[in-house]
Amino acid sequence: MLFAAGVFAQPHHSSVLGTNETPALAVTLQAGEYVGQQQVIRGLITSGTNTFIFVVPGGLRAETSREGRVVLTSWDVRYFLCIGIVGPPLAEPGLKEALQERIASQYPHVSSLEEFTTTVADREGTGYQLRQELPKVGGRFIRILWLPFQGGVLEFTLNADSNCASAGQGAFDMILLTFRSNERGKIEIVRRSEKT
Repeated sequence: MLFAAGVFAQPHHSSVLGTNETPALAVTLQAGEYVGQQQVIRGLITSGTNTFIFVVPGGLRAETSREGRVVLTSWDVRYFLCIGIVGPPLAEPGLKEALQERIASQYPHVSSLEEFTTTVADREGTGYQLRQELPKVGGRFIRILWLPFQGGVLEFTLNADSNCASAGQGAFDMILLTFRSNERGKIEIVRRSEKT
């Protein structure tokens, strides 16, 4: 599992995206309001003048990797999520093809490849869900989403042990649902309450 996490946190270089260096992200945690007995923790991501914020799902540890990606790891290390910039802004028609190329080059032994689209922070992204068998590691459940922002294409990746795919998927969905950007002005923080 740690081998898979190390490989996943590697910086990405893609001829399709036309860059050899990708901007680094940094994350800081902010304590927010209480919902019942639990305090809401938000991750604030910065990259130059770009700022993003999201609710950190309970039970995840957030840190910035040496490669400049945000890595969120479950307490039992059975799944992790990465957020990073894979390259400069890319036109919508080329986004899907570039992601397909990335998957083909980085994920051997793939099965059950399924495409999906979703809207996050008023941006439409394209993604793929797949399963992978790794020797000595076992079955992995992976979801990758690319979202085009003005500052670059953000990549959200979930890599989970097949046995805890639903827990990983729940954390992935929470991050996407609460993800906000400052591209169109000041970030509006939606406070959570007992009624939400």
